[in-house]
Amino acid sequence: MMTNKEIFKEIVEIMREDSATCKDYGTGNSQEYESQISDDMDRKDFLHLVQEYLATFGVEGHLLFTDFSLEKIGFSVMRQDDVLYVIKANKDTGLVSEDKIVAIDGFSIKELFQREKTFFMGETAEREGKIWSAVLKFYNVLTVIHPDDSKEDISIIHNTKGRETECYSFEEYDDTLYLRFADFADLDAINQLLSKCKCILEKCKKLIVDVRGNGGGADSAFVPLLEYCFPEGEFVTDYYKPEYPIEINYSVRNCKDRIENLKKYLVGDIPEEMTAMLNTMIANNTENMGKGFLDDDDEFASGIIGKKGPEKVLIITDESCGSSGDAFAEVMSCSPKVTLVGRPTMGITDFSNCNVVSFDNFRFVYPTSRDKRIDYGKGLAHKGVPVDYYIPWSPEHIGKDVELDYCLNYR
Repeated sequence: MMTNKEIFKEIVEIMREDSATCKDYGTGNSQEYESQISDDMDRKDFLHLVQEYLATFGVEGHLLFTDFSLEKIGFSVMRQDDVLYVIKANKDTGLVSEDKIVAIDGFSIKELFQREKTFFMGETAEREGKIWSAVLKFYNVLTVIHPDDSKEDISIIHNTKGRETECYSFEEYDDTLYLRFADFADLDAINQLLSKCKCILEKCKKLIVDVRGNGGGADSAFVPLLEYCFPEGEFVTDYYKPEYPIEINYSVRNCKDRIENLKKYLVGDIPEEMTAMLNTMIANNTENMGKGFLDDDDEFASGIIGKKGPEKVLIITDESCGSSGDAFAEVMSCSPKVTLVGRPTMGITDFSNCNVVSFDNFRFVYPTSRDKRIDYGKGLAHKGVPVDYYIPWSPEHIGKDVELDYCLNYR
């Protein structure tokens, strides 16, 4: 088993050589944090310190250090002024939607925010919600005002059991088709969903695609939707043209890990074209191993032509829609048929294509690709993909679906 100091040293080395952030930030202020680490420190304190160190890089979503033994807290919040509003909660948390958290371990919300300011990376209050869930893991007791104005202290628990929800679903409203994607991770399930509603998709006048909270996955998962969302008879690439290339860090570690992961997919009965693609990727990583940053010349959505489909397409996004969710919103924003509604996305694709390293029960996630647009001040970090119709969040939204109502009434 590795010691705390050994784990941190390995993380710093990865930040120096393998992370796509190395060009921009090197190892950051690693010495300051390294001096605070001891092998006998509390596990939670070590986790907090490493997470705080990584937060100094300002890279959300794709630069993470997590503990398998510390499960999710089972509720999510949004902040307004000096209150955290509970927007969702598992039953066994003791919380309900509309609860107001006014203190945590005796700290007011503003005091705790100042105490953990590094974690929030300068985000606005509206874009903090996704970060609070990670910060609250390190605390114990919430002071809560319930909807009936009663006040209660509630302990945070880490092994709550939530209700299983569908990741992918569709619903028909008159001449409108509503599609919901919680992520783009399961290509087979997404293709099955699109097959089920294909007839509706081809005949509906309006398509609504809800990617709020989308946790990402694979960009290829949303490719089947593109032909319905771009003008009939025209190439998607006539509209979507990335201004700058992506560069990939072909460090020795990154290439070895990629090759090992790709070989796992070659086991079993897979389509011939998939085998050919995987072998090409393995050969590419073998050839370029140790060469550092190289531009990726793959053209996304090449050859896809728009077909007759919905007259209007509305995409609902928010500040928790990231990674492939960001990519989806950005591609769709280029189509004259599409209107983005809600709030700007998470904006975490400046650094992408993550690798995962395990240290016993800890897991370190870091990016291996870099979008060159950041060299020109055009990155998405802390801004996200902008929307055409902005709907600011407010506590009045709890229990309502303001964004969907807007889209259903959109003419």
